[in-house]
Amino acid sequence: MANQEIIKKNYRDAVAGIMEEWLISKHTKWYEYITRLSNKLQTTYLIVVLDNQIFNGGFQQYYVNGYGQFTTETIRALIAIGANRKATLLEKAYKLVNKDNDSDVVFRKRILNKEISTLFNDDVLFKSLDDLDDQYYDDEKENIEELLGGYLKAY
Repeated sequence: MANQEIIKKNYRDAVAGIMEEWLISKHTKWYEYITRLSNKLQTTYLIVVLDNQIFNGGFQQYYVNGYGQFTTETIRALIAIGANRKATLLEKAYKLVNKDNDSDVVFRKRILNKEISTLFNDDVLFKSLDDLDDQYYDDEKENIEELLGGYLKAY
């Protein structure tokens, strides 16, 4: 099976149980559902979502749309597939956005409730995140489709 096919299949399986209202209301059941998936499905979901968000609007969009609640899990998933440079970029973005150094639980709540005002009005943060976006786009050595596909095939 080609990388793209295996990724699509696992992503479909991962999102099959997500309820639309969880995403709209930013309900904690969304987080609970994703973190209870098998490693294979969780890794697929987290990495596909990150990659799509970065290429559609960057790290700022990733956080504004609530996906940043999965930052810690996504860093682990990136490392698991061998995307260490992209994991480092996400970690840098997380430190910029979570400048108050909130715990993961508090940060998740603040992301979901859109309580991190700098995500909406801080030009310095926007510029810093844009720089990380550019590094993510320009990283030709870590091809997410190849790395994730290889990970899933080896599973």
